[in-house]
Amino acid sequence: MRDREPSLVGRWFRALGLLVLILVAIVAVALAFFPFERLAPALAAQIERETRVETRIATLGVRLGARGPVLEARDVSLRWPTGETLALDALTATPAELGAWLRGVQSAHVTADARFGSFEGEVSREFVRGDFTRFDFSQLPSTWFGVRGSPLAGAVDAHVDLTRLAEQWSGTVRLEGGEGSLALPGSPIAIPYERLDAAVRLDELGTLQIESLALAGPMIVASAEGEVAAGYAGPATGEIAIDAEIERMDPALLPALTEYGVVLDANGAGRISISGTPEQIQIR
Repeated sequence: MRDREPSLVGRWFRALGLLVLILVAIVAVALAFFPFERLAPALAAQIERETRVETRIATLGVRLGARGPVLEARDVSLRWPTGETLALDALTATPAELGAWLRGVQSAHVTADARFGSFEGEVSREFVRGDFTRFDFSQLPSTWFGVRGSPLAGAVDAHVDLTRLAEQWSGTVRLEGGEGSLALPGSPIAIPYERLDAAVRLDELGTLQIESLALAGPMIVASAEGEVAAGYAGPATGEIAIDAEIERMDPALLPALTEYGVVLDANGAGRISISGTPEQIQIR
């Protein structure tokens, strides 16, 4: 019996499939052999124009991925006009949704790895949503945190969901960490902790709302909530209104509170209120 020939529609679909495979192969070969490293200076210059941060990219490449073209950069160096520098070991970006890019909504799925931690999430001009893993604030430029440097040392995991409207960022951040230390204002030593959990929200007015903060370690067990208002220097630089509940504190830390006139009970427990501003904190 004679085999039935494929229908006209079937032949068209087969031809279309072969054409797509040929196009994919051509693009793959082009991506593999195109000298993208020559584009690195141009991309760095574009980043500098957008952010006013001096940028250097050692190597740059593009490959095909499941989401579409994947941009890969390695050994990326960022330098601010004030002298602070950051180095990224590797960074990749691919369209978060290819259809959205075609409609002009440019968001990218980004991964980044550096000495101070890693990030994976979705990024655009208007929002940042994703997860930081093993992020260590003490590895960032110390001048970002003032004269004393970062008050927090130790790796934390964080989930961020931030949106920008009229140059103002707002949204939520959740932190989880262990085996670190926290330097409190007025304390001569950094307090070691075994567990840190925090949930904060930055509103459209620049007020940082501390929805919950819990700290547990060999020298202190405490929790806090409150807010830091916006100030002349920007978000969360104004008036502080935070209430803390101390369940237990090591006697070695009590002199730091006694200096402010705070007295805890014999077990190192009690409530304290923190006010003032980040530049001049008041504890009572």
